[in-house]
Amino acid sequence: MNVAEGARRIKTAGRWIVLFSLCTFVFALFVLAVLAYLPIGRLVHSIGMLDLVLLLLMIATPGAGLWLAGWITEGFAKDGR
Repeated sequence: MNVAEGARRIKTAGRWIVLFSLCTFVFALFVLAVLAYLPIGRLVHSIGMLDLVLLLLMIATPGAGLWLAGWITEGFAKDGR
């Protein structure tokens, strides 16, 4: 595998990790909003939203790092013309 292909794969993996964490966050917000209107609304307040945000941020950070590393590696792999 050459450097350009490896960089492309790194960027793709990073994008998927970031996309996964963002989609999970939006889905969790939707679920919590729905739960807030149900009779078991007190359960929503016991779930720490800040904990969820921190967890998803910990997932997204390595993905963003991979995305950036792929972008930088792809820049080095291009011809200097």
